[in-house]
Amino acid sequence: MQLLKQGAEADIYVTEWHGKKAVSKVRSPKAYRHEALDSAVRRQRTVHEAHLMSAAKAAGVSTPFVHFVDPDNAEILMEFVQGKQAKDALDVKMCMQIGRYAALLHGANIIHGDLTTSNFIVNNRLVLLDFGLSYYSERMEDMAVDVRLIKEVFTSAHVGLRGAFPAFVRGYGSVAGKKKTSQILANVKEIEQRGRYARVE
Repeated sequence: MQLLKQGAEADIYVTEWHGKKAVSKVRSPKAYRHEALDSAVRRQRTVHEAHLMSAAKAAGVSTPFVHFVDPDNAEILMEFVQGKQAKDALDVKMCMQIGRYAALLHGANIIHGDLTTSNFIVNNRLVLLDFGLSYYSERMEDMAVDVRLIKEVFTSAHVGLRGAFPAFVRGYGSVAGKKKTSQILANVKEIEQRGRYARVE
């Protein structure tokens, strides 16, 4: 297997599955945790992530196809998605699609937890990756944290793309409806204000 990316919680490898290129995500053991606890944590998080990827797909979001889950070795074997990261190919149309995906996730009470343009791959479709920080929640504030993160990404990493966040909001609203979108944006504003107050103090 070829190491593609080394993360704080998991390592990503390029491998093969029945002759096809695939991706292996392995949660490596943590020496600072008790061995039995570490094994249980890695097992639970692996199964949880695979389940959330499937739930997102059922909600209408394109995610990598999961070939195989090995809880004992804390490994998810999934489809290798060929393409560019959205951060290197972003346009306004793509921002709208990201908004639609976010609303579809939130409609299924899924919080992605790391909604950035680095976690989308573009080929003939837009594919959302990395559900390692994802969880279920019905709270508007949790959904607003997802939206606030992508807003920050648009206004910092993609400052040159005019209308990125408004396009995201249009996409979100086309799925979630006007009322829910307004509530989410009000929560985003509230979170931003709390952040400003904290910096002043």
